Amino acid sequence: MAKLRLYVMLQNIANGLGQPFISFLAAVNGAEGPLLGVVSSANSFFWGIIQLPLSYSKANAGRLLLIGNIVLGLFWAMLGAIGGINPVLYTAIYIVITLLNGVISFAWLLVMESLSKGSRGRTLAEYSFFGSIGGLAATLAAGLFIGRSYAAASYVFYITAAILMINAINVVGISIEERPRLPGPSAPPRFYLVTTLFAMTWSFAWPLFPLAQVYVFNMTATNVAIISVIAGSSTLMLQRRIGSIVDRHRRLMMFLGRLGLVTFPLAYALSPNVYWLYVANVMAGFTNSVSNTAYMAYLFDNARDRNKAIGMYNAVYGGGTLLGSVMGGWVSAAIIPYLGMRKSLDLLFTADAAARASVAVLYLTLNDNQLKPTAAAVIKP
Repeated sequence: MAKLRLYVMLQNIANGLGQPFISFLAAVNGAEGPLLGVVSSANSFFWGIIQLPLSYSKANAGRLLLIGNIVLGLFWAMLGAIGGINPVLYTAIYIVITLLNGVISFAWLLVMESLSKGSRGRTLAEYSFFGSIGGLAATLAAGLFIGRSYAAASYVFYITAAILMINAINVVGISIEERPRLPGPSAPPRFYLVTTLFAMTWSFAWPLFPLAQVYVFNMTATNVAIISVIAGSSTLMLQRRIGSIVDRHRRLMMFLGRLGLVTFPLAYALSPNVYWLYVANVMAGFTNSVSNTAYMAYLFDNARDRNKAIGMYNAVYGGGTLLGSVMGGWVSAAIIPYLGMRKSLDLLFTADAAARASVAVLYLTLNDNQLKPTAAAVIKP
């Protein structure tokens, strides 16, 4: 599937140009408190919530990818043109972008579910690998160009828009065979509960990271890009190997992948300078590799109605991240005036690390049954 590999590579180049800097630029643009929490969680909440109604529809995956890419490109161009006027407008446009990302992601997951039958971890890892290749250089180049300037970021957003619209060509003709929808829960309810709880603890720190980047570590977009490239390079090296391990020890890897995420709030709490953050983000290679494979593989093999399962999973995940992220924004806004920026953030990062570790243990309690996939993706001539 050369066209699909090219598609995912170009899609990640586009995402790598603008996406890593969204929360950072929001903070530079004046967003704080709950508004920064909304920005930080938007690409999880709105991305996920739109997939719930899609899961009950019979929309064609290829058509969703085609139209979604074109419209998404238009809104990235709009973000570049008028997003810098004020943080509220910036947030509103970005919310629409995340909704469109959710539509595209839902369609892509349907294609991946069909392609990955028989070797979930390996196939998902392979496509994540090709995607990672595309995004790394783009993120570094964009970070060097942006610095702390929203005006410079606008040009990056325009390039993102152009790539997305051009990339729509690669999904023309994609289709997947219809498969029977079996009665019963779309996936084990306990999995949704654990997902929601972890999403809340995970996202609590999201609005804290850009505050620390801007006001504690005095970072520029170049520093943010270096962190992202280190994480991406580490992911690139581990992705395929982790995918194979996931096929053999999925539940254990689900636990370890979540447990590894305590590294990042602890790094921000304990690091004396940005260079220690660079070192800590090597760990992202492991956590990203597990995240790209294990949880969707579990869902695909334990769901009776995979369309509804994908929509429900991403919806509850998105809802959890919105709650956690807005809560993090509110709590930080409440205590920073009393304790100061650095002390408040250190306290909140440490508390969040403990919460992440506690909830990660719940993944070991999940049952993991295997269901045979029933469809195959095809490219129409």
